[in-house]
Amino acid sequence: MQYWFEGLLIYMSYLMSIGNTVNPGCECVIYQSNGGSTGRFTSPNFPQYYPRDANCILYTFIGDVKELVEITFLQFDMKKATSNNICTDFLRLFLYLDGPGINEHDRHSAELCGVLNSTQKKYYSSDRALILELHADGLPGNFTGFQGRYQFLDKENLSRKELENRQSMLINSPKHEQFVISGTKMHGTQCTYYFDSNNTKSGRLFSPFYPQNYQAMSKCQYHFQAKKGDKVKIFFQNIQLYHTGGSKGEKSCRYSHDAIVVYNGRDRSADVIGHYCDIQNQVELTSTGRNLFIEFYSDDKNEAQGFAASYTFVGSSIHRSVTTQPKAEPINGVTYQPRPTHPEFNCNKEINSQIHANGTIQSPFHPSPYSAGVTCTYTFTGVGRERVQLKFVHMDLFFNGGNPTEPLDCAGSDSIKVTIPLSGKVVELGVYCGKKLPPVLMSAGTKMTVQFHSESSSKGMTTGFKAVYSFVNNFGISTGERDSRGVCVFNYYSQRESHGTFTSPNYPGLYPRNTECHYLFYGKGKETVHIQFPVFQVEGIGPRCDEGTHSDYVSFSNFADSEDRKLHRLCGASSEGKKESIESDGPFFRVVFKSNDVYDDEGFFAYYQFKGTDNPITPVNNGDDNSGMMHRYDRPSSGSGQRLSTSSLIICLLTLAFLAHKVNH
Repeated sequence: MQYWFEGLLIYMSYLMSIGNTVNPGCECVIYQSNGGSTGRFTSPNFPQYYPRDANCILYTFIGDVKELVEITFLQFDMKKATSNNICTDFLRLFLYLDGPGINEHDRHSAELCGVLNSTQKKYYSSDRALILELHADGLPGNFTGFQGRYQFLDKENLSRKELENRQSMLINSPKHEQFVISGTKMHGTQCTYYFDSNNTKSGRLFSPFYPQNYQAMSKCQYHFQAKKGDKVKIFFQNIQLYHTGGSKGEKSCRYSHDAIVVYNGRDRSADVIGHYCDIQNQVELTSTGRNLFIEFYSDDKNEAQGFAASYTFVGSSIHRSVTTQPKAEPINGVTYQPRPTHPEFNCNKEINSQIHANGTIQSPFHPSPYSAGVTCTYTFTGVGRERVQLKFVHMDLFFNGGNPTEPLDCAGSDSIKVTIPLSGKVVELGVYCGKKLPPVLMSAGTKMTVQFHSESSSKGMTTGFKAVYSFVNNFGISTGERDSRGVCVFNYYSQRESHGTFTSPNYPGLYPRNTECHYLFYGKGKETVHIQFPVFQVEGIGPRCDEGTHSDYVSFSNFADSEDRKLHRLCGASSEGKKESIESDGPFFRVVFKSNDVYDDEGFFAYYQFKGTDNPITPVNNGDDNSGMMHRYDRPSSGSGQRLSTSSLIICLLTLAFLAHKVNH
């Protein structure tokens, strides 16, 4: 007990009544600076065993305004972590505090248990205060606890190098300069921030406590506003969110309780242009207007590292590239453009959707022959949820490998390579040559690059290529009504069309990679939905069609927010089984198309029909319901189609709880 009162120590042991600590019943030990003072701190009864009922003891070190706190552990003996690496007895360190107090929103910087050999010995505060929190699990055990030395350091008397050395020993925390959010935090909120181009042109944003795990039940909002005429560009360097998936291990963000949703406007009423969960890297989005809104939410069960992103307010001025062509001259009665000889010849083009939403690209001097030894790059950049769709209408490249109408290998021949950025990498969609038209292509995001290359040995009078491009918002899906509450969601109502067709994105071209589209069918009364696939070509391995085999797939459900276990997924090539009709149980049915970042294929063409009419109902639309953070779509009920009011729902839940209580007693 001799160390318990050692040093300059004010001991305060009382039950906190104001409720502003982690546990309102914590005992408090306070060490107050007296101008660079030093001393020792220990666990209760040290060097004897600390009491097993030490539920919460706070050690609070408070320096002067210009001081830092240094603590060094001399001895450390606490209960070891479990096999799951969980400390049941622990000492938590709060190193990044704005003041000498903590509450339920403050995240600890480290949690220590075990012995000294496995524990870092020296720690520093980021400012004038540092708090330790001791907990014991109450179970039998004999552990001596800890003994340490503290010192209050005057920052002004430390050299810059000494200060940097001490700061480098800090554990990573969002309060560290590297992880400071650039926006203005709204007072009284957990993590609501505002970013205005009048204050900063670029900056960073993070999930709470990044790079540590975010807290359970996080609900964060990030509001961006650029000046009139400008846009907001967001770049997620890292996304690591806890994700369980659906009943079959589906990685759809639809089933994730920890997610990021990006809206193309001021609030949740705007179009969703991004919905992210699980692990993703290097994702870029740009708003179509001056506002952008990001929501991050998590449930009460599990946490992960979170996300790190940067933002830039970008102007609307875009440089246009101009290509100068030499004068055409007749050759043997036919007018061809001469091959360029000017050293400044440039055929590279940057195409932005805000200037040209659609148009054409072509080889130099098309329809005249192009030159040998030329490389042209065409870069496409869209905004919002736009995708780049590319359709070749002419293809005539020098081919050095046999039949140009069925080219098997483009090596040594003139060629066109199409790439997209995906998951932090440049992914090749295809290399095309000869005279065979490439398939219709679509980007997975807002960017695509097309590179045309002619070999120096290129011969003949081949006329090159021509392609039509479009920046599309509908993923090339021409039926149904687009739902703004999802990135790729389309609604089909029997009240408007009793039958019709729907397709995979970009059909009949190759569907885009890393894409998820939902087709929601709303019947009326006792109607059921019948679906048939006369064309089906989705890359995958059946019958499971799961992520373990890197399969793309189509799934079905009678439920709005979960996969239906009795309905199997479809993938692979067309077969008689896929041509049979798939039928819903009731008036609502959901079809989901999901592609990964590895493969692509032709996709599907499908018929749908609503059969049977009785007791018409109106599909529920909760587009204006902002009460919850989860991003969901409502399923119409099989009765009157009315939703329970909040008060009715509460009464219903209380009644069920009361009945359950009576049954259990």
